[in-house]
Amino acid sequence: MKKILIVNASKRRNGNSYAMEKRFGELFDGKADVKVLRLGESAVNACLACDACKRKTTPNCIQKDDFTALIPEIDSCDGMLILSPVYWDQFPAQLKAFLDRTYSFMDFTQPDFSMAGRKNKKIAGFFFAGFGPADVYTSMAETNLKNFAVAGFTDVKAHVTGNVNAPASAMDDENALKAAEETAQWLLA
Repeated sequence: MKKILIVNASKRRNGNSYAMEKRFGELFDGKADVKVLRLGESAVNACLACDACKRKTTPNCIQKDDFTALIPEIDSCDGMLILSPVYWDQFPAQLKAFLDRTYSFMDFTQPDFSMAGRKNKKIAGFFFAGFGPADVYTSMAETNLKNFAVAGFTDVKAHVTGNVNAPASAMDDENALKAAEETAQWLLA
């Protein structure tokens, strides 16, 4: 059974990311071992840039927070799904901190700069933009997801649903629901 890590980057419990988290839970039910990290309810500190992780041979961090505890899950999963709103044309701060902490996977002595135990994993991002068309944000989403390659996630798929400012309104968007099904199948394949 595939191991899927869902990272929900929203603080809005009744918003699109939480609604879609529930939908993906249904799509993965019985097909994957799923672990969820809700960044809005977790302690994920900013990277200290101390380079203590560079003196290790496996991903590690000296900070003792929810990210550090999750490092083995990140390293061993088959795929990761990020659910996130778009803030000011970018990732929200809590997701940026999560991304920055994957620096703990970086190994400058490796050709791919990664000390991840598992490589060539899949990462999918499902993003929700309150205003504006989705295509405006797609390149931002893809570019940021590619940065997770240092943690072994090299196969990238991004979806952005636009004009979904009302809480859970993405659940009324047939294209978003179809994209969720396709994304779940892609992560499970």
